[in-house]
Parts: sequence; structure tokens; C-alpha cells
Amino acid sequence: MLQKLSALIIAAAIVVCPTVTVAGPVAAIGPVSSPSSAVDAARAKVAGGDAAGAITDLQIYVPAHPGDLAAARLLGDLYYRIPDDKRAESTWKAIIARVPGDRETHNRLGSLYASQDRVADAIAEYEKSLPTHGGFAGLVAAHRKQGDLNELISRFATDADEHVLDAGAQSYYANLLRALHRYADAQPYFKRVVVLSASSCGALVDSGNNLIDLGQFDEAIATLESCIRMQPNYYPALIDVGDAYLEKKHDERGRAYFEHALAVNPSGSEALVNLGYLEDLAGRWKSAVGYYLRAMYADPLQSAAYIDLGFDYNEHQFYTLAEAAFLKGLSVAPDDGRLHYMLGVTYNVQSKIELARDQYDLAVASQDTLVVRAARAELALLPR
Repeated sequence: MLQKLSALIIAAAIVVCPTVTVAGPVAAIGPVSSPSSAVDAARAKVAGGDAAGAITDLQIYVPAHPGDLAAARLLGDLYYRIPDDKRAESTWKAIIARVPGDRETHNRLGSLYASQDRVADAIAEYEKSLPTHGGFAGLVAAHRKQGDLNELISRFATDADEHVLDAGAQSYYANLLRALHRYADAQPYFKRVVVLSASSCGALVDSGNNLIDLGQFDEAIATLESCIRMQPNYYPALIDVGDAYLEKKHDERGRAYFEHALAVNPSGSEALVNLGYLEDLAGRWKSAVGYYLRAMYADPLQSAAYIDLGFDYNEHQFYTLAEAAFLKGLSVAPDDGRLHYMLGVTYNVQSKIELARDQYDLAVASQDTLVVRAARAELALLPR
């Protein structure tokens, strides 16, 4: 969320409210596997601090249930977080051998290869993961590292301009521009996709998200509500309309959408974190903590709940609990600059200067512009 992120980072705290992006409205994402009871049980163990136990359970379950892609992906995710790159790679490759078109897993392999500086392999996997949002972001980062980002942009632009009636070509270029943070340039292409795919909620959500990035909240709401009229229980649109209303400071209208989203998906971590944020705004921080803990249980591999939980503990001077929340978040998202920054803030207020400096340095190395700017400002103020 734009307003929340920019305002609170200036106040030396980043409270996040995740926005769901459904990229590529005109192409199938690949095989869909709903979370199984095994996945829920493993996530509960991770949330409880027993990642090793979750891995052990999944090591038994996954070979016996090869069709449960969600469980196999989660096992690979947990290996990756240890980190055990070889086991993560072999687990994800086994999924691809069974289901070659599984874009979510190609995206994971792209991230793995990128972390190993295997740029060509990463690009190949990210290409196969499109139109996932992470695939576009990964392609941008990999081609920037390879030094041919302009060639990638030109290729997508040419394809879009030569195939103006191809919704896929328009969507790909629009999402590439969005990954480059060129929101104004992307919007005409997103609008073109909406026209070409009038009944696609994915197209409307993509366009609505980009309008939120542009700060055009009324138009974003109108676009997203067009989807909700067609599919009243479309979770990503409900979350994003709620976010847009929060940007407009219409908190209670936003709450209604988040509550609807949670009713649609009781394990929706985005809805839970958003509702926790609203409880914080209302001064009910203990209730907010309850939502953040539920979000961590629902999806322990997402960092948003750890950040908001730690923020609340910091605000009430429970620094040991705040440190624990941020450290647990970093155990599942070690490269998250926001977590490094917030842990640095926590150390700083306790006068643990060298520990704070280390965390700010790690935050500066992140790709989040706001985080980098804030971390540099904090570093400049630290005593030497």
C-alpha cells in the first residue's frame, strides 16, 4: 500500500499491507493445486518454529502423493530457506518433470538460479514462468545483470506493437513496464488488455493494481469493482479494492472488502494482515497482533505479518518480542530489506549500534527504493 509504506517508513517503521497481483489475464497459470491438509499442517509447524518437523513430514508425504503440487512446492520452498539449494532444485525439478507447464515452479527455479548467479538458467526459467508477476520482476533483474535489459524491453514492445489485437502480447509488455516501475507507460497497454479481454477479472485486476501505483484510486476502484460485479467472490479484486479505499483513507469501506475476502478465503494472509492494520489504526493493537499471528499461521512464508507484528511490539517497547518476530521473518525471507530495516530500528532504539549498522547495511542492499533511502538516512545518524 503506497500511503502506508511511504508514511511509516519516514517514521522509521515499515508496516506493510500486501497487494495481490494476478499477472497475465489471458493465459492459464498452469495446474492448480489447492492447499492440502498436509500443506496446512506443515505451515502450522513452520509458524510454530518447527521448520525441521515440517520438512520431515513433507519428505514422507510428497513421494506418496505426487499429484499434490502444493505440498511438493512447499517442501522445495522449505529446502530453499534452510538453505539447501540442491534439494530445493531436485524437488522443484521433479514437479516440472511431472507437469512441465507448472509456471509457479518455473518461477521458483528462476529465483534459485538467480541467487546462484546462473543468469542464463534463471532467464530460461523466468521465461517459462510467464505471466506470473514474479516472472516479470525476475526477468528484469536478470537481464539488467546480464546487461541486455534494453533488448528485452525492445522485444516485448515490438511484439505488443505488431500484434495490437493480441491480448497476451499487450499484457506481457504492460506487466514488464510495471516491473520496471514505469506505471504511466504501462497503463495504456493494460487498458488495451481490458478491452480485448472484457470478461477477464485478471485483466481488470492488473489494470486496477497499476492504477493504484499511479495514485488514481477512484479509477482503480471502478476498474476492480467491474470484476467484482462479474465475480463477487474474486479474492484478489476484493483485496485490491480494499487497499485502494485505504489509500483514500476510507478505512471502514476498505474493511468491508477485507472481511468479504476473508469469508471467501479464511486462510487469506493478505486479508488478515490488512484487517490487523485496521485494528492498529483503531488503537486495538492486541487485536491486531491476533490477526498477524493468524496470517503467519495461514502463510508462514510471507513476510508481511512478521513486519507488522514486530512493529506493534516495537511500539509498545517489547523489544525482545519484536526482535524475535523480525528474526523469524528473516528465517523465511532472508533477503527482505524491510525486515532487515525494521530489525535495525529495533536494535537502534536499544543502543545496539553495531547490530543496527549490520541490518541497515543489509537493507541498503535490497531492491526497495524506500527501504534503501530510509536505511541510508539511519546509517548517517549512527555514532561512529
